Amino acid sequence: MNLLNKLTAKNLKLNKKRTVVTIIGIILSAALLAAVASFYASGVKSLIRYEIEKQGNYHVAFYSVPVSDLELFRNNRAIEKICLTQNVGYADIESANEYKPYVYIKEFTKEALENLTGSLVEGRMPENENEIVIPTHLKTNGRNFLKVGDSVTLEVGQRIDGDGNLLSQFDAYLDNGEEQIVNTTEKTYAVVGIAERPSKNIEGFSAPGYTFITYIDQAEIKGNVDVYVRYTKDGAKNWEEITADLSGENEEADTKYETACNAYLIALETDPFSISAEFGVATVIVLGIIVVTSIFCIKNSFDISITEKIKQYGMLRSVGATKKQIRKNVFFEATVLGLSGIPLGIFFGCLAAYILVIVSNFFMKDEADDMVELVFALSPAAILVSVILGIITIYFSAFRSARRASRVSPIDSIRNSADIKLNSKRVKIPGIIKKIFGIGGEISYKNLKRNGNKYRTTVISIAVSVVAFIAVSSFIGLVLREADRDLKISDYNVYLSAYTSGSEGRYNKYLSTVTLENIDNYTILRETKYEVERVKYNSGYLDWINMSYEDIVRKDRDSYLYVYALGNEQYRKYIKSLGLRYEDITDKAIVMDYERIVRAGGKGEKYEYKNMRIYDYKVGDVVIDKATDKALQIGYVTNVKPFGLKNENAHYLIVSDEMFESLLMGEVTDSVRIFYYSSNADKLQDDLDELLKSEQYYYINNMEESVRSRKKAITLIGIFLYGFIIVISLIGITNVFNTITTNMELRKPEFAMLKSVGMTTKEFDRMIRLESLFMGVKSLLIGVPGGIAVSYLMYYSMKGDIEAPYRFPAFSVITAMALVFMLISLIMRYSMGKIRKQNIIETIRNENI
Repeated sequence: MNLLNKLTAKNLKLNKKRTVVTIIGIILSAALLAAVASFYASGVKSLIRYEIEKQGNYHVAFYSVPVSDLELFRNNRAIEKICLTQNVGYADIESANEYKPYVYIKEFTKEALENLTGSLVEGRMPENENEIVIPTHLKTNGRNFLKVGDSVTLEVGQRIDGDGNLLSQFDAYLDNGEEQIVNTTEKTYAVVGIAERPSKNIEGFSAPGYTFITYIDQAEIKGNVDVYVRYTKDGAKNWEEITADLSGENEEADTKYETACNAYLIALETDPFSISAEFGVATVIVLGIIVVTSIFCIKNSFDISITEKIKQYGMLRSVGATKKQIRKNVFFEATVLGLSGIPLGIFFGCLAAYILVIVSNFFMKDEADDMVELVFALSPAAILVSVILGIITIYFSAFRSARRASRVSPIDSIRNSADIKLNSKRVKIPGIIKKIFGIGGEISYKNLKRNGNKYRTTVISIAVSVVAFIAVSSFIGLVLREADRDLKISDYNVYLSAYTSGSEGRYNKYLSTVTLENIDNYTILRETKYEVERVKYNSGYLDWINMSYEDIVRKDRDSYLYVYALGNEQYRKYIKSLGLRYEDITDKAIVMDYERIVRAGGKGEKYEYKNMRIYDYKVGDVVIDKATDKALQIGYVTNVKPFGLKNENAHYLIVSDEMFESLLMGEVTDSVRIFYYSSNADKLQDDLDELLKSEQYYYINNMEESVRSRKKAITLIGIFLYGFIIVISLIGITNVFNTITTNMELRKPEFAMLKSVGMTTKEFDRMIRLESLFMGVKSLLIGVPGGIAVSYLMYYSMKGDIEAPYRFPAFSVITAMALVFMLISLIMRYSMGKIRKQNIIETIRNENI
């Protein structure tokens, strides 16, 4: 190690506080880089795992391959693994889905059971040919409640169309009676497990059979099989060519295998950035922000170091040190600090990513089945990227300081005037400063001008943190308000939609659900269309959406008004809330007509919202149904929605049950919707399922589940965003602390001289407080408007996707202002405490030696 490097190492040891603060800044920067890169790698790995669980651990499927051709696959070096399945046949089963009336039995080898089946929900996998695993959607879609432990006997055969052609899972059910199952054989199976729906390459959405999976020994396979292959890493990169060779598409062959590829999994494993492009671009942008912010902040540490050692560099230059040697010396210091900070930063960043994965999974553990469970990935590539970006950050931070140190004149350095290049005009102060703050304010203001570079960096550092804090806080507030609006707009928490098919008995069965326990309020909604000659639309509405009446009602479409009945009890509650009497309104219609209308905003494709009336109906108007000639008089017009319809942005007529039934003329509606509010929504959902288990065509939505889901998602987003702003702010705080404390340290001689000529402790403290005030005000004058502007830009960019209005971030602004002054005051007080302990004579003497 040469003399300059030894001197630098000694300076770092002597200035432990500044060295530690700088290393902390590097650690925070490297940690944030590592956390973001690791979380991206974890996200990609999680997507791969999710895709394998949902679609199967294979790359390409080859259908109807003769057993004699399996050696072609086993001997191919590009194939890592093969899984075999064989089709058994179809059988009729009780199903509520008229387009899915069958079960489809497939035999899986041991490898296929491990790699191709959906995640096991209950029980175990089959171990012999008399055991089966059934899919979850047999219950949810087919309303068949077969369970683990049951035994089922099936007539299994081949499915053919009217011409005798064999049909497969890729052929949708022919509901015209032209298909049948032939050559059946009775088979009895024991249900040993329930698994999630298999991949679409095994059972597509139009498949007519629910896939039942049983076991087969590979040695017993005969005839044709379906082969699912997983390529090696190199094979996956050239999968198209290899697949074409195996399937016979590259040769003159009479028979070619049909194939299906798991393209998404292949892309994730070979080129994840192409698939997760938005996630990848967002990661790159965030990494760029971190690098730029860190360069700016860490650079200040090196500038301070150079300022501290400016005399030293001047002396070295005067005795023969070259500019190149001085630059190398600065980069040596950067290397030493980087070797200390980057490894620790990488470790803490990976630890933070790991904790984020655990926290994310905790918040998503009760979510729907289609949520991706995150898996932490300690990716060498992510660590390498973090190290490289950390090195770039440090060396870019040191680059300008190195050039500055090498260019300073030896004489200016020794005289300590290298940083003072001012004239009288530049230090001229406004008269109002002296009038308000006196001589202390004048000196404080001149100090800020005199040490402009140092304080400018501090001011901008604080301003950047303020902008980030206000912008992110405002964004989180906007997200929370939008979520709160969505949650509060629904006044019910359980929803039932049922198809009655015109059956009075089925309708009464659904109607009986309102007598269940834990129901505090409900609406039984029935609806019908009222065909009129011409709907009276509001001209203001037509102008807003820029459409004519003819645009809305085409020649091939009739004009309809929707008529709703709420159930007798809810109807009476509703008219009472409107101040109406049942006797006066029972034979008339209430027009509910006031909604939020959206329209496209033109080139920017932003959307605009406006609350307005759709119709132009008034009390006393009469509408006549063209089909029945029944007349319906308008008795009231309102913008108040009844219970259950608060979240429906629609316009309709509301009538009593008596009037509604007279319009139906004795018929029963084909469908009914019931909105419940329950003190225990989960129990009500279970009670509804139990009561209606014999019914087929109904759907229940527990809104409490979506509320919990949304709250957890919002909390998780908040953790990410606040975590990001906290770490960025910590980088800024370390920079501010380093700047202020070091500047105060460097100004010890100046403070000693001021005290030596008569400045009292009270005046000195006032001068420092005024400097803090000027610095804080200047930071806020930049940061607050910038933060408000960025917060509005973020809102404007999402204006078409959200309905919550922009709100001035007053709380964030006040909080930022308070934190800035508190931070500066605490750091100044800490520095002043050290300065008060100095000996004036010794300080001046050391400066003159």
